[in-house]
Amino acid sequence: MFSNFCPTGVLLYDALGWAVNVIPKITALPRSCVVIPCSFKTYEEYSTELRVLWVTRKGGYMFHTDPVDVSDNFKGRTRLLGNPVEQNCTVEMDNVQTHDNGPFCFRAERENERYGFNNSCVFIIMRAPDKPVMSSLPEDIEPGTRVSVQCSVNHTCSSHPPEITWSVPTDRETISHNHMGGGVWETVSAVTFIPTGYEEKDEIVCTAKFWGGKTQENTAFLSIRSNVQLNLLAMILLIVICFCQSTLTMFQFYILIIDCRQPRHDMHGSHTQSEQRYVYIISSDFTFIISC
Repeated sequence: MFSNFCPTGVLLYDALGWAVNVIPKITALPRSCVVIPCSFKTYEEYSTELRVLWVTRKGGYMFHTDPVDVSDNFKGRTRLLGNPVEQNCTVEMDNVQTHDNGPFCFRAERENERYGFNNSCVFIIMRAPDKPVMSSLPEDIEPGTRVSVQCSVNHTCSSHPPEITWSVPTDRETISHNHMGGGVWETVSAVTFIPTGYEEKDEIVCTAKFWGGKTQENTAFLSIRSNVQLNLLAMILLIVICFCQSTLTMFQFYILIIDCRQPRHDMHGSHTQSEQRYVYIISSDFTFIISC
């Protein structure tokens, strides 16, 4: 639709036999940046002299090799990331505004000639930042064991990827950036951490801070065996054991006293002198004998 647009008074040639590869629609986060991938194919002798232009619907320049010619709305906000010699026309737009929807169309310039291309326009769709995705965590984690976890988030600002932070102390962090296609990139933070069992919170939070200041986070539950709970359980068991031992000792002592005072009977049922007995009372602390 916009492939043959050109400023008034300038002759635009259709670049027959040339090819341009752009993404028709790309998402962007307002106040952040967006990188618009672009590549083209042309004759080798042309690429060394070719200048890259990006024009707007109204004929202004979203990007121009001469900053003076850039429209006021885009001054200081766009830059060319690609190298025309390498047939790369990728452009970055920073501080994206909600009205920066496009279309923005790639053009080429050589000396006094300008070339238009079919299917070279890009629309920008505004959207909220993606929520980070966290890998699954093991259940019933033993304190002192090393745990691995990763957090990933997608974005379209490859020149300024998000910063990922964690709510727990971590070590051995690995950051990777993966091209997912369609102008979308993935930033991954892989870390390890060692729970102590004395954590105040039973959760781990992964926070992604995007270029421009907006943040998104994801929270996962930490199933850690708490040392505080283990110590409390040990104390309860010790109290129960001591109580049972004390109760058992008192019970045995009581039975022995009754047995000691039990009188003897003759064959007629009359009371006689008590039988002499030796009763042993044994505990973990002392041992003594009572003569009855």
